[in-house]
Order: sequence, then C-alpha cells, then structure tokens
Amino acid sequence: MKTKQIISISGIDIRSRTQVKRALWGLAFILPWLIGALYFFLYPLIQSVVYAFCKVDLATDTFKPIGFDNFRYLFTKDPNFITNLTKTIGNVVYQVATIMIFSFLIAILLRNRFYGRTLVRAIFFFPFIISSGVVITILQEQVLMTAEPISQQQVYMFAAPSFDYFIEQLSIPESVTNLVKRVSMSFFNIIWKSGVQIILLLTAVNHIPSSSYEAADIEGATGWEKLWKITFPTISPTLLVVLIYSIIDSFTDYGNTIMRMIRNFFELGQYEYSATIGIVYFVIILALVGAVNYLVGRRIHYVV
Repeated sequence: MKTKQIISISGIDIRSRTQVKRALWGLAFILPWLIGALYFFLYPLIQSVVYAFCKVDLATDTFKPIGFDNFRYLFTKDPNFITNLTKTIGNVVYQVATIMIFSFLIAILLRNRFYGRTLVRAIFFFPFIISSGVVITILQEQVLMTAEPISQQQVYMFAAPSFDYFIEQLSIPESVTNLVKRVSMSFFNIIWKSGVQIILLLTAVNHIPSSSYEAADIEGATGWEKLWKITFPTISPTLLVVLIYSIIDSFTDYGNTIMRMIRNFFELGQYEYSATIGIVYFVIILALVGAVNYLVGRRIHYVV
C-alpha cells in the first residue's frame, strides 16, 4: 500500500511534488472562471453600486454623490417599479412551477426506451442551444407577433404569418381567442425554457438504481408510492438545483418588465437610475434564492 510522500523542512510539512502539481493544474483550470468572475461580474457590480449613489454625467466623466436619492425615488415616487416588480414575481412563480412539473414529466417519459428517443431528447434541448434571452424575445414578438407595432411599415426579422391574424380568421369569440393566445404563448415559453431542466432531471432519474424499484415491487408498492418514496427522495438534490436555476433564469429573462426597465433607462442615458434598479433587483433575487435554498434544502435527501 502506497503512502503519501511528505517532506519535512524545519518542522514544516510540504506536500509531495505530485500533489503540488495537481493543485497547480486545478488552479489553472479554474483560472479562466476566476478571471471572468472578477472582470465580468465583480467589477461591473462595484461600478453599478457607485453609479447608484451618484449623479452620473459621462459626457464630462463626473460623478456627483447624492446618497440614497435614487433609492428613495425608486420606492416612493416611481409609478412603475413596484407594479412591475409584483408582476415579475407573480410570473416567475407561475413559470417556475410549470417548468418544474413539465420538465419532470418529460424526464420520466424520456427515461423509457422507445424508437426515436435520442431525436426527441435533442428536440427538447435544441431551443437552449440556439437561443438566448434576446432571441426568444424576437421569436415571441416578431414570429408570434406579440409586440405592439411601432409603425405601419414595421420591418420584421422573420417573414412569418401573424399568429394573431390566423386565430382571428377562425371567427371564434374574442374571449376564446385571447385564451388560445395565452395558452399558445405559455406553451411556447415552457418548452423553450425547459431544456436544461429536462437534461438534469433525466440524468438524475437514470441514476436511480433499478434494484430500488424491484424491491418496492416485491413489497407490493404502487406506482404512486414508488414516486414519493423512491423517485422524489433520490432526485431531490437535482430538483433543488433545477429549482434555483429556473428561478434565476426566469428573473433574468430578457422579456420581463424589470429587465426592460433597466434596459430602457440605460438607453435613455440615465445610467445611475438603471444601476439603482439593477442593484435592488439583484438583492431581491439573492434574498429569494437564499430563502428557497434554506426552506427546500432542509427536505433534501442526500444518498451516500
């Protein structure tokens, strides 16, 4: 049995050359992430905090400290922030719940062997590969025509027939038309945003030992009992990861109202107010994710 080689110099233990080399290789692998986190996250975050407490004039490159004035205006005078924040949180709760249920059901179905299973898996993951938040917004607004037209001669990136026009030609009541539009848009969003979640949950359910289900069958357990006593407890760590990922992904969706507020104020040159909304939004998301992690994490079962 080989033992770890340790060299002692003046009473100080030094790891062997192999261990040091492994540690350096590990540092080299995480170095790109570390640089990216510092330069693309930490530095902009600090810069945004500075902007939020100042009156910014980039033309003269001046920053006039104004304390909490931007934050006071945001919570007491802005007529849209609280309304948009409430609407965003409500949409996130609905979207995350729907995406979690849909992703779990699809993962359970894709676990079974059937002809064309690989193709079906690729279809569900394909939207995530080709899309970003901007792309999905373009598809919604210009293919499904959900955006309000800017002018009579609005130019669209995709030459697709109007979905609204197609529904209106069916000559059905307006209430039914609106319901069909909402359902179709919701279905589009769910499928488009469930790719990562399906892959993670599919990996988790595929790693459940078949012996667990066989033992349950011998004991006479029903499918419902196996779901709650075996499937859910075994994949609960992955469910937590999927839940947190879905929450963050929904909150940072390019199309939600708060993200558009941040973008609109930035485009208007009100950088300090755009940064203020971003900082408050970041803190709210961080608090909600922390609360979800604490409450749900207490019920997670880790299989040793």
